[in-house]
Amino acid sequence: MELRNDTTNNTLWSRTFITVAAANFLLFFSFYQLLPILPLFILDKFQTDNATAGFIISLYTIGALACRPFAGFLVDTFSRKPLYFWTFFAFSLCFVGYKIVGLLPILAVVRFAHGLFFGISSTASNTVAIDALPASRRGEGIGYFGISVNLAFATGPMTGMFLYEAFGDTIVFAISIALCIIGLVLVQTLKVKPREKKICAPLSLDRFFLTRAVPQFANFIFVGFAYGPVTNYIAIYAKELGIGGSGWFYALIATGLIMNRIMTGRLIDRGYLIHLVGTGMTLNVVAYFLLAFSHGPIAFFTSAFLIGTSLGLIFPGYQTMCVNLARHDQRGTANSTYLSGWDIGIGTGILVGGAMANHFGMHQQVFFVCGIALVIADIMYFAYTSKHYLKNKLEG
Repeated sequence: MELRNDTTNNTLWSRTFITVAAANFLLFFSFYQLLPILPLFILDKFQTDNATAGFIISLYTIGALACRPFAGFLVDTFSRKPLYFWTFFAFSLCFVGYKIVGLLPILAVVRFAHGLFFGISSTASNTVAIDALPASRRGEGIGYFGISVNLAFATGPMTGMFLYEAFGDTIVFAISIALCIIGLVLVQTLKVKPREKKICAPLSLDRFFLTRAVPQFANFIFVGFAYGPVTNYIAIYAKELGIGGSGWFYALIATGLIMNRIMTGRLIDRGYLIHLVGTGMTLNVVAYFLLAFSHGPIAFFTSAFLIGTSLGLIFPGYQTMCVNLARHDQRGTANSTYLSGWDIGIGTGILVGGAMANHFGMHQQVFFVCGIALVIADIMYFAYTSKHYLKNKLEG
């Protein structure tokens, strides 16, 4: 397969695109590998309680969310490769910080900083990848690029837990650091076109948030809100239902995601974007109601595959919409707007889901409310969001 660095000849698998996808996988894998073992590490090292450990872990999400609007501005204002490299480097140093700090307040700062640098680095990564794609194959490329995250999600937590149980936490941190170093080497080899020098535009809201994508942003919050409880409470819900092997739930989500991402991108580029996202939104509703009314493993695990399948349509669809609604010099802002909607939704879903579970004593009601929220999002999409996109898109 011939690898090229230009995007003028409709080449999808350019050297730049492959390199940034590999670096993105290493960024996310190093993070996901730490996810299941970090609570155990904090409880063991600092002898603290579950509430404190949970708060420190949540600071990562708060840091990532806090920087998203500024991440888009930074990516669109400064040279992307140096920004990508140095935020990736700072992200990597945080793994060292976890091991060497001895005080909980300092650990909290490290955790917040980890989220902060992750937010900027992942925004830069997405933007560099999109810059490397020909416009005619952007949907397909976004779909393939997303697989790098899905593979990390599918394999990272499992690998981290296995290594922790077999060898302890030190080896997990060491491997994450080593993978980050490889990622930094890959980023350093990227050939990114220098940004054109422009007269500095006055600061305005659309340099931090893509105002033309407000409907897409709002819709994506609902999608994230529904997925938030899945990230934190699915194992507890499985236990309430008497179902074992809840780890397979996430594997099935990842399978559905990857299978659909491979096919969705090409269909987006052929003009089926609106229909694909609409199908994904409706399928997501079905999946969550099936999950809420599960009484056995068949319905429970089927809902997981359907959630993954629907997200495989929704993720590249909404990201393509945001990018196509943006000017060329707003791609960083477009990506940060898209990712901010997901972050806000996830965080809100986790908080509301936890409060509801405490109130009702079970998680079935939580997933039923998620289904209701997705019905609202589905109506919003067909009634307004899709029409708004067709009216305001600049590309696609």
